[in-house]
Amino acid sequence: MKPLLFAIWGIMLFSSCIGTDLIEETEVPEQVLISTNISSIKIGDEVLFEAIYTNKYGMAENKQVIWSTITPETVSVTPSGLIRALKAGDAVIKATAANAETTRIIKVSADPVIETGINTRSGIFMSAGSGSYTVTGDVMITTQNGKSKITVNDNFKASIGPSLFLLLTNHTNGSYMVVNNNPAINGTSAQISLNRLTNFQGAMSWDVPAGVDIKNYKYALLYCTLGPVFGFAELK
Repeated sequence: MKPLLFAIWGIMLFSSCIGTDLIEETEVPEQVLISTNISSIKIGDEVLFEAIYTNKYGMAENKQVIWSTITPETVSVTPSGLIRALKAGDAVIKATAANAETTRIIKVSADPVIETGINTRSGIFMSAGSGSYTVTGDVMITTQNGKSKITVNDNFKASIGPSLFLLLTNHTNGSYMVVNNNPAINGTSAQISLNRLTNFQGAMSWDVPAGVDIKNYKYALLYCTLGPVFGFAELK
């Protein structure tokens, strides 16, 4: 009798998120994501930069990343990503892998750079069209002195789900997340799990993990590990 009850309970839990939803996998642009969260260095410093390549399905692949610079008077750069600061000014670092490339501007200073300004990005959650699941409200990311926090306002409200996570990601398609071994729990360099939701309405905030460069991520997304995306907000 007990095994039968456990089986029925498991089916009910699984269906609470999946239902009859169908999420189609879509192709997205290849990307190189610089994972080293550094925006300023001082003359004489050396830093090894790292990056991740993601393919047309948004999944990380082991591709060689080649590093270079268009400002050799400011920094020297080895192909493997070792950056050495030579002269004060703005340095442009470029990372290339396969058919994708990206750049990062870093400030080189004669003295340590103290970051005191507050940088803000914000967006409005919209439902993803996954059946009856909905999410609304404002979301904001603030960064000060290298530390970032994501906050949802009082008007935030989401459908209740047993395994609902808040992520920073570059895609709104849930099917590649399932294929990619539930990174909502494990995390990858292409998407970062912030927290599992225990409240589904009202103001809340979460610290972004240290070392995560939020500039690499375009969306805040609510994702149920049993299947659908509930909703997302484009961060601008």
